[in-house]
Amino acid sequence: MSEATVSPEATAAAQTPADPTTRFARRAASFRPSLWGEVGDYIDRHPDPIFFGNGAPAAELMPTERLQAMARRVWDEAPGRLGYAEAAGYAPLRALIAERMAARAMPVGSDEVLITNGSQQGIDLVGRLVLDPGDGVVVEGPTYLGAVQAFDGYEAVYHVVPMDGEGMDPDVLEATLAGAIRPPKLLYTIPTFQNPTGKTQGLGRRRRILDIARRHGLLVVEDDPYGELRLDGDDVPTMRSLDPEVVHLGTFSKTVAPGLRIGWVAARPEIIEPLVAAREAADVHGERTASRIVELTARTFLDDHLAGARAGYRRRRDTMVAALERSMPPGVRWAVPEGGFFLWLELPDPLDAEDLLPRAAARGATYMPGGWFFPDRRPCHALRLSFSSLPEERLAPGIARLGEAIREEIAARRT
Repeated sequence: MSEATVSPEATAAAQTPADPTTRFARRAASFRPSLWGEVGDYIDRHPDPIFFGNGAPAAELMPTERLQAMARRVWDEAPGRLGYAEAAGYAPLRALIAERMAARAMPVGSDEVLITNGSQQGIDLVGRLVLDPGDGVVVEGPTYLGAVQAFDGYEAVYHVVPMDGEGMDPDVLEATLAGAIRPPKLLYTIPTFQNPTGKTQGLGRRRRILDIARRHGLLVVEDDPYGELRLDGDDVPTMRSLDPEVVHLGTFSKTVAPGLRIGWVAARPEIIEPLVAAREAADVHGERTASRIVELTARTFLDDHLAGARAGYRRRRDTMVAALERSMPPGVRWAVPEGGFFLWLELPDPLDAEDLLPRAAARGATYMPGGWFFPDRRPCHALRLSFSSLPEERLAPGIARLGEAIREEIAARRT
């Protein structure tokens, strides 16, 4: 019996490694490289860059020394506390979050709180629980790009509702829902000091959006990372305080430090219980040591720290606004945010913020173009400026550079 012959082509094919991407799930197409890498390429174009895109607390406004003291205390007590823990998160921290929410007119039980790896994990877990491929999510236009990253993984369909000076436009929201062929399931909103615009919905606006959502059967997810960072004016009741059916997301990333990665979800038990199971399937439970550090921090000095941090952010915001008044050419518009970390700068039409970015970067002023905060990355004549993380003395020079770039872009379009 003769041996079978194998063609050289078949041998070569057998030796060629298979393309691993052919095994990927359909949703893998949504896992794209982060925009932070793209903006980093622009930052590198100048020897002395000033970057207005970092939406994080200022390093000098993080309570580093006091956190170190809390950490030493936690590690002194560590023996016997380094095993597996509750899937819902460290119980004393959940109780403390419930106390702080109650102080803001959001009464919840500690069993209605789930500790997450930052509020970003909370967004992802809600998407995992609620969304099937093709389900609709209503978002503000523009919206937090991290939420889009999370919902993309569940193959969501976006219904983008434009914003006016007070946030999501309820008239457009009503019309959007009435015209939807497949009713959306979820409404995701940042009603207080919105990222990226810094806008805040008033009380009447919040009530109207909640009424519309209720009539159309939408689950409302209120993301509230900046609610305790009001710099001026009076607090507006949270959506959760107006409607206990709202899923409320919070975080210590903006009030303490983002590196600790401690956030939470607060919701009805019938939502929290499957969220806890989903979280346990993903990573068993959160980082217990950081949770204990944050719990001690919040019980001993957080409110005192926040008073000083607000003063620091108020100075930064006011310094940026004064620099804008000096440096911006006619036709550039902005509103002064009452809190949070961001200011939304609107360029004169027909300037596009992404088209302007290379010119601004060459002058040493980089930012996040407004179009990046839409699910479809559309052209946009606005851009996000963060005043939170830069040293105060860097704000005015950076705004001056940006103003020069805008003037050059306007002049170039006239020639």
